[in-house]
Amino acid sequence: MKTVRKKVLFIVTLLSLLSTQLMAENIKGIIRDKSSKEPLTGATVQIVGTNIGVIADLDGNYNLAGLKNGTYNLEIKYVSYKTIQIRNIKVSGSTPTVLNFEMEPESQVLGDVTVVARKNLEGEKALLQERQKATLAIENMGAKEMSLKGVSSVADGVKKITGVSLASAGQLIVRGLGDRYSTTTLNGLPIASPNPDNKLIPLDIFPTSTVKNITVSKVYEAGAFADYSGAHVDIGTRENTGEDFFSISINAGGKINTLFKDFYSSDRKGSLFSTGNLNKSLLTMNKSEFEDSYVKNNDPFGTNFSISKNTSLPVIGGSLGVGKSWKLNNGQRLSLLASVGISNDSQILKDAYVTTLTAQGTNLNEFSYDKYTSELKMAGLASVGYTFRKADRINYTLFYARNAVDNYMRREGYDSEGVNLIGSNSVFHAYTLLNNQLLGHHEFGKQWDLNWSASYGETGSDEPDRRQVMFRKDDAGALSLFKLNKQETMRYYGELDEKEVVGDLRLNYKFGESNKIKVGGTYKDKDRDFTSARFYYNLNAINPTITDIYDTDGYLNQSNLANGTISITRDFQPKYTYYAGSEIAAAFAEAEYYPIQSLLVSLGVRYEHSTQWVRYWDDASNEKRSELNTDDFFPALNMKYNFNPANSLRLSASRTVTRPSFIEMAPFLYKESYGSSEIRGNENLKNGYNYNIDLRYEFFPQNSSDMFSITGYYKKLESPIERVQESSGGSAVHSFRNADNGMAAGVEIEIRKEIIKNLRFGINGSYMYTDVKLPEGEGIYTDSQRQLQGASPYLINADLSYTPSFGEERRMSLAMMYNVQGPRIHSVGIYNLGNVEQQALHTFDFVGNYEFNKHFSAKVQLKDLLNSTVRFKQDVPSTGKVIEVESFKPGTSAEIGFTYKF
Repeated sequence: MKTVRKKVLFIVTLLSLLSTQLMAENIKGIIRDKSSKEPLTGATVQIVGTNIGVIADLDGNYNLAGLKNGTYNLEIKYVSYKTIQIRNIKVSGSTPTVLNFEMEPESQVLGDVTVVARKNLEGEKALLQERQKATLAIENMGAKEMSLKGVSSVADGVKKITGVSLASAGQLIVRGLGDRYSTTTLNGLPIASPNPDNKLIPLDIFPTSTVKNITVSKVYEAGAFADYSGAHVDIGTRENTGEDFFSISINAGGKINTLFKDFYSSDRKGSLFSTGNLNKSLLTMNKSEFEDSYVKNNDPFGTNFSISKNTSLPVIGGSLGVGKSWKLNNGQRLSLLASVGISNDSQILKDAYVTTLTAQGTNLNEFSYDKYTSELKMAGLASVGYTFRKADRINYTLFYARNAVDNYMRREGYDSEGVNLIGSNSVFHAYTLLNNQLLGHHEFGKQWDLNWSASYGETGSDEPDRRQVMFRKDDAGALSLFKLNKQETMRYYGELDEKEVVGDLRLNYKFGESNKIKVGGTYKDKDRDFTSARFYYNLNAINPTITDIYDTDGYLNQSNLANGTISITRDFQPKYTYYAGSEIAAAFAEAEYYPIQSLLVSLGVRYEHSTQWVRYWDDASNEKRSELNTDDFFPALNMKYNFNPANSLRLSASRTVTRPSFIEMAPFLYKESYGSSEIRGNENLKNGYNYNIDLRYEFFPQNSSDMFSITGYYKKLESPIERVQESSGGSAVHSFRNADNGMAAGVEIEIRKEIIKNLRFGINGSYMYTDVKLPEGEGIYTDSQRQLQGASPYLINADLSYTPSFGEERRMSLAMMYNVQGPRIHSVGIYNLGNVEQQALHTFDFVGNYEFNKHFSAKVQLKDLLNSTVRFKQDVPSTGKVIEVESFKPGTSAEIGFTYKF
């Protein structure tokens, strides 16, 4: 009996173990787009007739675990792709069943669909589908394409979009229209710029480690603020739409003309991570107390004028990313994503050259210079999403970015008096951004949905300690301090703080099969404070022996301040401060209607009540206030006609506005940076208005990622705001006027084509014609009619990529990118001199990436392999000559990086 019991117990135990082993078997694999081979994150794999299923992760991987031995029927689904059904899949034995799927897009563009899983809009294919379905003509770039092409920031990304270029100081030029004609949003909400001279936030402040995609719309829709005629650039931040993940990447490299070379930098409080602003008490204390007492007993700045020499080492950067989701009760889901990225860079510009000409073509002054730049970029993103009911969601996003640039420049030459000079200049500038966003989406039945959002942002622009020392060099080469007017040795302090609050509410009603009515309202409130001060050193009492301009500690020191040999004059006048603000209250209504199945008509109108003001002090220290208040209606028409699922024609027409910036509408003298020309605003400025027409043909071949588009556009600019120059005491002062009228027209072409399997080619090009007419008798311009400043007549981007796979997990991508920007006006000619024109610039980049497995990958990146010289030339009408007035070489950079995903 005992023997029988033992046998039964043994059999039961064996069956239990065997059953457990059989239950552990699974079906796994990767789901990709058939043409582009991109992983389809969020695709679902389900066992037919059951509720057993999984969702593909960020890399397209799925794993059906815990299946018993047997035969199963599978169904694979993904939004806008053909459903795959596969029958009689046998699961048996100890080896997992591996099934990889390649999905084809639907032959027809889908209308509205409701899904529980959110679509991943980082891949190129998904974004092309969004572009094809969009009501507006848009262009976009996702995180995967940016990685393939070695794009490190949003600035690099938008440069690769048709008709877009970047000018000096990072200003965005779209279709020949400058910074004032475009707008930037973060997840659809406006975002302020910390730069007082630019309307747009510096786009290089957004590293691609935190970006999901970039969408550029060059046509207007009533749901957006109306202050753009060039482009609306929307930066979408990453969010967790797939499986849990943790990734880490590190990269190292540098510019070839910089690595291991002598590198000069100025003394700085702390590091690039800290700003070290001036103590505000130095500005609020009595002037005589500061100059006669404080500086003799205290070091007011904590830095000196000496320059240190080091060796430029490779720069190192990296990023961390983590995503986690929790499935809660009743189908609710909580997701978290956090990402942080940091990078630094160093650059040396050697033997650069700049000169200023007279109307006769002779050199008024001439300097050669060496420039040494250190830059730190860091950004952090945190996103928390909560999904409930079926498709409702609330998302909170926190974004922080810091971009710090430290420049040292040594320049040598002669001024307008023929004096040989050497200048030692240090400039540190820090831009910061902190933005909080809360967004909600709610659906009520199949017809109604509500979207709401709110944001609070703070931006800062700080120049905590700009320094300059000028030296005179005699014919024998001996150096002495240059003391012409006590302003040659100086410090500058500047601080800008801006706060912006935005609230948006919009309601959508769907009727018929695809028709919609949208109504909504938006409120935006922005406040800015700006303060600057100058500190001039009186050096008349010292005559040191100077053998090295970098070593100034022997005479520019606290001891000479304490004994009164050196004195400091604080120049902190009311005119160096201003306060500004703006409010916009807007409402819009828009209808999307299909009179026939192939024709979409979107018609909308927006009303904006705008109030803008600047509180400032004039040259006589009298307080003033400048205001510009308007009420406007902005209509917008967007039509799309589908000849068939692959071919469509779009027509857009709209009216938009261009408002003056704060510093442009206040008539006080303001200097952008030391050595630059002075600016005086104009309290009589009014808004400019723009009338825009676009016509675009698009071709998206079915079952492929190829595309072709051609666009023609025309813009009439009514009373455009133009920078002019006026004579003031024999020198030129920049100001602003409303010109009579202007226009911009052009043609854009974009092609993406798969040549053979895994080998893809892309090219886009633009031809632009711009023209502006200045009022008679305004300014001292050589030409009263010219092309727009910063506008290139042609732009071309081309790329070639090869993306083969080796087995299930090993993949390689190689990409080459070429860009050319045509010649453009850098600065406008005055006093019978022609325009300064930047010559055509060619760049060529290479990026290689290899994924060893689903965890580990490596990347090699080479930028600006041509190392082209940036040249500026100026026409001299009196002699018929064209003379080079500035040139420098940015340098080729190389970088290697590694990424590990857990």
